[in-house]
Amino acid sequence: MSELTVGQAAKLLGISARTLRHWDEIGLLQPSYRSWGDYRLYTGDDLDMALEILVYRETGMPLKDIAAIIHEGASTTERLRRQQQHLQQQLARLHQMNDAVTAMLERNMTMAEKLENMGTKWQDYAEEAEERWGDTPEWEQAQKRGKAVDMADFATALADAEQRGVVPGSAEALELVERHRAQIEQWYDCSREKQVCLARMYIADERFHEAYAGRQEYLLSLVEKQAELEGIDLSAVQWR
Repeated sequence: MSELTVGQAAKLLGISARTLRHWDEIGLLQPSYRSWGDYRLYTGDDLDMALEILVYRETGMPLKDIAAIIHEGASTTERLRRQQQHLQQQLARLHQMNDAVTAMLERNMTMAEKLENMGTKWQDYAEEAEERWGDTPEWEQAQKRGKAVDMADFATALADAEQRGVVPGSAEALELVERHRAQIEQWYDCSREKQVCLARMYIADERFHEAYAGRQEYLLSLVEKQAELEGIDLSAVQWR
């Protein structure tokens, strides 16, 4: 394909030109060419890299971490295969759990049968969290505060708000956004940008589906709108 201007590339990718310019400025994705007038020109390879960046960004990963991954030296194929393996493992476990729940619903089972049916490879969330964030200030704060967070009431309120058509950016929406942030802050300090990152992660990780009663998309719309109203550039959100 021929080279694309920043506007053409942004439209094709479904993001803003401002996002591409920001990625260029921080060294995350720099266009292969520039015109005589110093305009950015993107190639097909540049767009492939942009798509990979978007895959990671959808998980709420900070841009600096994305940069570390894509510039680590491994090929695109190797990186995508690692991601695919991770997703396949999650899917396999979800299918196993779905089959187990179906079996439990269809007939009465002894405890031994339930344990055999469920398997023993339970996801240890605490261990996973410590492995991923154990060296961060937020993890240290969480260990010190150690309070229980009841998500059931919030999930109910979130579902009710969506059903009533509560609009992102409204006063009631702000109450829900602040309530969500207050729950997070029972564990560690949560800036608005961190809240956006978390809300995006809830969508990327299906394990949060039950906790938020399937309303993660709605929660994200509330959080992102509030962040936008506060002057935060949603295309440049970072964990800070």
